[in-house]
This record gives sequence, structure tokens and C-alpha cells, in this order.
Amino acid sequence: MVDITAVDLANTITAFATILGGLIPLLLTAFTRPQPRRWIVVYWGMLITGIATVWYHGYGEGVWAGLADGGTNLLLAWLLQVAVLWDYYPPKVRIPVAITSAVVNSAVILWRALYGPGFTSFYLISLGTFGGFHPMEIMLILDCIAIVALFFGSLGKVPPLTRPLLYLLTIIFFVGALLATASNQRIDFHIICYHALWHVVGAFGFIVLWAFNRERFG
Repeated sequence: MVDITAVDLANTITAFATILGGLIPLLLTAFTRPQPRRWIVVYWGMLITGIATVWYHGYGEGVWAGLADGGTNLLLAWLLQVAVLWDYYPPKVRIPVAITSAVVNSAVILWRALYGPGFTSFYLISLGTFGGFHPMEIMLILDCIAIVALFFGSLGKVPPLTRPLLYLLTIIFFVGALLATASNQRIDFHIICYHALWHVVGAFGFIVLWAFNRERFG
């Protein structure tokens, strides 16, 4: 028997939803229409992120597990940027943007590795007892804003019938960003475990992403 707090258990169990958020799109793609390889890599990135998240929340939120969790999240965001760039943008745009993003994200990952323990309490944006954002979380939010901007910057190339799914994805992103503002350890009203809900929202977001891609590439 292993003792684990209620909030850590919630965060760990819902991290399996993150794994499924990658695994299910991979299976759906294998069993239905193929999608471009870059998007298959994105789904694998989601699955790997989920594994790192289970490790982080299930085994005490240690420094190395936290680095793996945060690092794979940034890697996933970068893979998403690359996929959208290669969908719609010419080489003179996509290559510099992809390289710049890779350098900045790598710098933040290195920052966390060198900072060591206490990084997740080092809030650049503090919301008091509710939580806040440390540098890696801010980088993830900026990455996701960039993904949304890249999609909407090429909205004219997105088939009109698939645009509602893009709008839904955008709403899911903003809901996830709001949930992510809370501390990992915060629960309100006995049932609102914000970080755990973020895992679930993100997982369903990837199912919507798969459906959006299926319609675009079908």
C-alpha cells in the first residue's frame, strides 16, 4: 500500500487521460484515414507527455520527473507549431520560426534543469494562494498562443466546414489555460481539482484535434 494525497491521486489518474489523448488519435488514424506524418509525431508527443506526467504526479513530483513533465510539454507544443507551419507556411517563414521556437524552448528547459528544486514555486506571475505561472508554464502558454496564431494566420486556407472545430479547439485552449493558473495542490468545492481537470480538458482537446485533422486531410 502506497500513501498518496487525494490531489496527487487525482492528478496522477487524470494523467492517464493525457496518455489516452495521444494513444486514441494514433489508433483512430491507424484504423481510418491516414494523416501526414508530422501529425502522427504530434500524437506520439502527447502520449509521451502523458507518461512523463504520470511519473511526475505519481512519484512525489521530484526534480527530474518535473523536468521530464515540463520538458515534454514544451516539446509537444513545439511539435504542434512545426506541424501547423508545414501545413500552411512557406519555407522562408516556417524554418526561422521553428528554429527560433526550438532555441527559446530549449533555453527554458535548461533554465529549469539548472535551477533545480523550487522552480515550480518560482512564479513570474503570482496569483497569491491560488497559484500562478512559473517560467516553464509561461513558455507553454506562449507556445500555445503561437499555435493558435499560426492557425488563424492561415484561416483562409482552412476548409470552411472544418473551421468550427478550430474554434472549438481555441475555446478548449483558453479553458485549459484558466485551469492551469491554479496550484497543483488546490481543490475547491470538494471536487474541483484544477490541475487534474486541465489534464482531462487537454486530452479531449487532442481528440477534437484529431477530428479537425481528419476533416482537413480527408
